[in-house]
Amino acid sequence: MESSALKNDNGPGVALLSGTIAVIDTAKTVVPSVLAQSILSIVSNILAIAKNTLQNEGNFRALIEQCRVICDVVVSATESQTDEDLGSELSDIIIDLKNFVQGIYEAVVSANERNIAKRAISASSDKDRIATWARELDRRVLLINMHLNMITHRKIYQQSRQVDRPSMFTAYEDWRAVLPNFPFPFFGIGKTSLAKAIIHDSVIAEKFRDRRYFVSFDELDVSRISTGIVRERLCRAAGFDGRFSERWEEAMKFFTSADTIVVIDHADALIAARNADSVARIIDDLTSSSSVVLLLTTRNKHITPYLITQVVSVSTLEREYARKAFEAVCPQHIPTEIIDEILDGVDNHPLSVNIIARQAAQREWSGAELLSAWRTNQAVLLEAGEGKSRSLRATVELSLTAPSVVALGDDTRKLLEIIAFFPQGLEAMRVKALYPSAAADMDALCVHSIIHCEANRFTMLRPVRLYLGHKTPNPDARFLNTIRNMYYRELSGPIEQRQALVEAEDINVERLITFDFDRAINVDDSCCRACISFLDNLAICKPRVTILTTKLEELPVRSSVILAKVTSRSARSKTVSLRQKTQLLKSAGTLTSSIRRNTLTSTFLRTLFVRIAQCPLRICVHQFLHVYAN
Repeated sequence: MESSALKNDNGPGVALLSGTIAVIDTAKTVVPSVLAQSILSIVSNILAIAKNTLQNEGNFRALIEQCRVICDVVVSATESQTDEDLGSELSDIIIDLKNFVQGIYEAVVSANERNIAKRAISASSDKDRIATWARELDRRVLLINMHLNMITHRKIYQQSRQVDRPSMFTAYEDWRAVLPNFPFPFFGIGKTSLAKAIIHDSVIAEKFRDRRYFVSFDELDVSRISTGIVRERLCRAAGFDGRFSERWEEAMKFFTSADTIVVIDHADALIAARNADSVARIIDDLTSSSSVVLLLTTRNKHITPYLITQVVSVSTLEREYARKAFEAVCPQHIPTEIIDEILDGVDNHPLSVNIIARQAAQREWSGAELLSAWRTNQAVLLEAGEGKSRSLRATVELSLTAPSVVALGDDTRKLLEIIAFFPQGLEAMRVKALYPSAAADMDALCVHSIIHCEANRFTMLRPVRLYLGHKTPNPDARFLNTIRNMYYRELSGPIEQRQALVEAEDINVERLITFDFDRAINVDDSCCRACISFLDNLAICKPRVTILTTKLEELPVRSSVILAKVTSRSARSKTVSLRQKTQLLKSAGTLTSSIRRNTLTSTFLRTLFVRIAQCPLRICVHQFLHVYAN
């Protein structure tokens, strides 16, 4: 018996299939790669059969969606490239995908022939197989995406080398171990991708040839890491059977017999292992040979203090390369000013740039749609799936749940949340006031590159602040109250102290007062006095627009409970006294007047400058005409 979806040729399932087939057939005509064309043809044929025989629409929906994703990824991966232009790695991945898709096609054809009388693919026996196909296609698409991501990183990295070639590429003889640490960008900088780009670099490939090995401990629970596990992974990376690790002396002879480079990804896990000292001796064994170069990716700057190391600090992308990274992932045109606003919002953080660009590409957003999504919910836009390459959350939590960070205690997490609450970070003296060991904990977090200290102020990247602020919008009340008392006390101090605070931390003060107005029921005198002082000093020191002026205008005046009932306003609504509102609006008016005067003065000075600049030109022209006339 046919389903109702089949009886209606215009049903949602048929419409979805027809639309997907049309998209794939169109894409087939624009890609130059024969290999890509063949994959798209097979996928189109699979969907055509499904369209004619589809009964179990729900089971096939995931497969249909994967076919659409395959089309997008294959077109993106082979854009403007013939088969000869594709790199060997990418070509192998796509050939493997083609073979797998061909297998699905043959299975669908076979199932169709078996059920031709029913005009339906079996709804029960094939359900699990269809789900398996969808999962496997998802894995293979992820593989291609990871490869494209690595190519993007590699291109940007090669471009940056042409501008400023680091000494690390010419200092082979001096290398014992190189530890890329990330004191500024820390999370999600792409340490893994960068390390892979390094070992695939043409200079590195020429020197080490086929003795370039990559070992990762990223996905392992640190409690499972042992000396045996480390040795086994090293041996497998070199192409040996894992059991060869039991003959470690022979393995060491192989590693040290010729120039070799070994990448140990996520080396933080090694020092957190239950037998860290024994694991450290393995690293010591490798670096004891002058023929071995060891490259460790880690968030901890002092993971191996006993080694002679060359530390390579990696900053976030420069604006030019951040734009190129975005445009390489997002094919549609997005105006530069919109891209720049987003890049400012994520501090040019590579992972964040990559995630947002992929979101925009997959949803085919216009510039206006992307900007609207960014301004509406920034934290959500930084989540594009599971895994650290698709999710800022996964990357941040990987660092925060590291054993050495967890060992610092619960107060450390609260400390990070309070720093994330304030856009400008917190000065060291404010942090020290939170609890006795706060300064020591901050130093430990700096060592782990989770935060950084600049000009005696602890700050973090904007994407990390967005994540922590989204997860914990209300920081610890005790910590916040301590900082609030410090700020409010300074706002009621001598004029020099008030102006110094507004000059240095106006955005932090604005954030705190806005938070207090939003959360309080009856705004107390201390909050009102702080707001009045802030607005008055802002008008003097840094006249600018603030969200507080709008909030003050909408703030209702406190009335008696009886009057509140008459006016149908809850006695628990946010209110201030009439005297407080009058003072607040007066300060807001002073700020508005100061901004207007400042704007008029700037306009006048610019106009005056233009007129003065033009005067000599008019005089010269007049003199020239006078001479010419005579």
